[in-house]
Amino acid sequence: MKRSLLRLTTSLLVQQTKTSALKKSQLAASFVANRKLSTTPVVHDGGQKLYELRTYSIRPDCFGEFLKLSDDNMHMRMEHSKLIGYWRTELGGINEVVHIWEYDSFSHRAAVRQALAKDPEWASKYFSKILPMLVKQENAAMHLMPWSEQKVPSKAGGVYELRSYLMAADQQWQDPLRRAILAAEKAKLVPCELLGVYQSEFGQYNRVYQLWFNDGFQALDARQEARKKVFEHPELIAAGTELVPFVQGMEIKALLPCSFSPMQ
Repeated sequence: MKRSLLRLTTSLLVQQTKTSALKKSQLAASFVANRKLSTTPVVHDGGQKLYELRTYSIRPDCFGEFLKLSDDNMHMRMEHSKLIGYWRTELGGINEVVHIWEYDSFSHRAAVRQALAKDPEWASKYFSKILPMLVKQENAAMHLMPWSEQKVPSKAGGVYELRSYLMAADQQWQDPLRRAILAAEKAKLVPCELLGVYQSEFGQYNRVYQLWFNDGFQALDARQEARKKVFEHPELIAAGTELVPFVQGMEIKALLPCSFSPMQ
């Protein structure tokens, strides 16, 4: 009896091992053949611009001084590469700045960083002075989704919104995401403009970012009323329902542009 149980247990363990190995083999085959788990092959073709999202947490007692130094000296940094926007976080973070830089490639970014390190004026007038003010620095390298483009707002004086979504590893969410965004733009429930949709290459993997421009704080207030009207748009409901199973986490920040930001 004991020998029979032993043989049965051994047989089950062997079968489980084979099943696990088969699943891993199938997953690997799917990865290679369909390229649905890696961000890079699906998201961009190698010819798109590279975007770096930087987030700095600043000491509360130094935040005003940090903004003043940045206002006086950021022109030196902007001579090296293109600044998309530079904001301070109004909601979703405190004593925090967010900025997005554009590069031609990873090699271009590396060359810019080397040039900055050798720039004595940048180091003495700005970088060395802000270092003691920093609590934490984070960055992410991103590419635009293949169906998105980098836009600029149609006007100045708005409230920007950075939405961040952690998506499932399976890239099957890309089409549902596109349909959900198109449905939201078509519904026009609130006065806002989509400026770009990006996916991370480095940083937290499978992270999607959306940059929106809202026509002032009244646009944020309008959301309460807009939520009541969602059910008048079945296409929006359907697109959202399709996307939700792929979303594993979400974060939203309301941003106000700094004086030197190209996006105002």
